[in-house]
Amino acid sequence: MKKNKKTNVYLVILLYLTVLYLKNSSFITEQILSYTKLFIEKLFPASFLFFTLSALLIEYNIIPFLTNFFHHNGATFYVVSMSLISGFPSGSKYTKELLEKKFITETTANYLIRFTHFPNPVFILGPVSLLFPSKKYTYAILFSVIFANIIISFFKKPKEKEELPLLINKNPSLAKTLPIAITNSIKTILLIYGTSIFFYLIITIINHYINLPVLEYVIINGIFDLTNGIFLTSLITHPIQRALIIIFFISLGGISVHMQTKSIITDTNIKYRNFFIGRILQTLFASILFLWIINW
Repeated sequence: MKKNKKTNVYLVILLYLTVLYLKNSSFITEQILSYTKLFIEKLFPASFLFFTLSALLIEYNIIPFLTNFFHHNGATFYVVSMSLISGFPSGSKYTKELLEKKFITETTANYLIRFTHFPNPVFILGPVSLLFPSKKYTYAILFSVIFANIIISFFKKPKEKEELPLLINKNPSLAKTLPIAITNSIKTILLIYGTSIFFYLIITIINHYINLPVLEYVIINGIFDLTNGIFLTSLITHPIQRALIIIFFISLGGISVHMQTKSIITDTNIKYRNFFIGRILQTLFASILFLWIINW
């Protein structure tokens, strides 16, 4: 009964959005083209490069190589380091890939997805830094969200003996692995683009019809599309309040990021609940750490 009600709610919302699109087709089309231009110029190049390289590195035995240095933690180190430099939702993608390749167990995969939610450092230290009068705010934000995940990593850490025996791919062929890596990367990028623009259009329609107070306007936009919400924090005058809202957006993740993660881990035994709990804890820890750093 509950599922039927949920389905009916989705149906009503989608029908309503369809009607609004038909009424404002030129406006919606303009917004889609604008967002697509931003996505192609800013997000696609880095995402495509990292996702393709990651797939190739796995095929060329990066996990056994790292395990020689980190023993049982080679796979964990790989997921954490790659997600740290490539930004979300790469943590869930890399975790799923290693689980499918049997480099990690389901226990480890559910452990990793809790704390491998990192923003792209270049994005934080670049465009986001322009929102503040001093670089100390952006350094504090970046340190807080990263260290919050490190704290979460100590919770329910799986035993090393749970790791699986390493499977070494002998003589991998670039002619075979490269097309597969490119195809998988494109599929993930299209998923990210599609979900992002879907929720971006929803908040665009809300903004078009509802005039909200500044704080509510910023928060609602960030919940649907965190990138847009982050830049809208320029409307918040107090820098500490602005930084805390940005930490909230980054750590909790927008609806589109959660939907991307759920889509990526579908058909696996990786539980979305673990990702969600991790985001709640990261938001709490990162906010406390930021206030401690900025007032130190």
